[in-house]
Amino acid sequence: MNETLMSKFRGRRGYSLIVLIPVILTALYYGLFATDRYVSNARIIVERDSSRMGGLDLGLLSVAQGSSALDVELVKRFIESPAMLSHLDETLALRAHYSNPDADFLSRLSKDASREAFFKYFLEHIEIEIDEDALTLDLAVESFDPEYGQKLGQAIVRRAEKFVNDVGQSLAKEQVAFAQGEVENANKRMFSAADELIKYQNEHEMLSPELETAAVSQIIVNLQGELSRQRTELKAYQSYLSGNASEVVSARNRIRALEAQIEQERAKQVNSGKKQALNALQSRYKELELTAKVAADIYQAGLASLESAKLDASRKVKHLVMVSAPTLPDSATRPRRAYMVVTVFAILNILYLIGGMVLAIIEDHRE
Repeated sequence: MNETLMSKFRGRRGYSLIVLIPVILTALYYGLFATDRYVSNARIIVERDSSRMGGLDLGLLSVAQGSSALDVELVKRFIESPAMLSHLDETLALRAHYSNPDADFLSRLSKDASREAFFKYFLEHIEIEIDEDALTLDLAVESFDPEYGQKLGQAIVRRAEKFVNDVGQSLAKEQVAFAQGEVENANKRMFSAADELIKYQNEHEMLSPELETAAVSQIIVNLQGELSRQRTELKAYQSYLSGNASEVVSARNRIRALEAQIEQERAKQVNSGKKQALNALQSRYKELELTAKVAADIYQAGLASLESAKLDASRKVKHLVMVSAPTLPDSATRPRRAYMVVTVFAILNILYLIGGMVLAIIEDHRE
């Protein structure tokens, strides 16, 4: 039984069944039945929007205006995404085109194909290659009609460009919005601190405790000078008048009044149990004044950061540039008929040889 199987496998009949007949059927299919497929090619690159640089000479930063490997990879992933497939199906009825009944049953998509099968079929009919050196993206789209293929390529490029613009603008808007929010918060803090300071000034009816302290100190100095003069005058009166003389009594009264006034003014400067002592007012005033100054500085820094964020966001805005627009195919390049027949012939021959070797090894072991 085994010898019969081996002889059949090694004979012409076995070779014909395993190799020749499948190759002939393959050749008949690709030669007579396989539907022509047209390939539209395009080349695109992701560029930063230099028009929004405001004409600035960015020096070394200008090197970053070009594409990056991450940008190109991101575009590639989006083109190969279900979102792209949904967009193409909505705008160009892609499922209906791929399910065209005029195409042969092996080439077309089944009308009852699931979404997963549709997505797999789509990926099998587009090719995306990244040029690592030039950082460009080469797109090839297959279709059953050359004009439809060009429209399909154009739709893919337009949707990818919108995706790049949306992502870039979204990131830029988020960055600027965050900086804008910080500026608005700093602005509120600045006005709040200023209001607190003004409220404190109005409550205590003074522009600045520091100026008030200086004024009180000057008053005390003047009063002390007058007190010294009155004491000198009193001593002069006492040198030739009795203690009950009207001049002596008046001089003493003036001295007592000056001393009382000086004590009253000094009481304003120190915390002697009174709520509105100038030293306490000045301490609180300094705290409010410093808070207002810090809030104003933070606001100014926030404005500078906002301008910097706007400039940086403008540098991050990108767009797609078509190095080569989707082409209108002149002739069908798929399927590669001769290539497929030769490939099937080579593979079946290899399998035939491997099968023969396996059977030979089994036969040797049994012996």
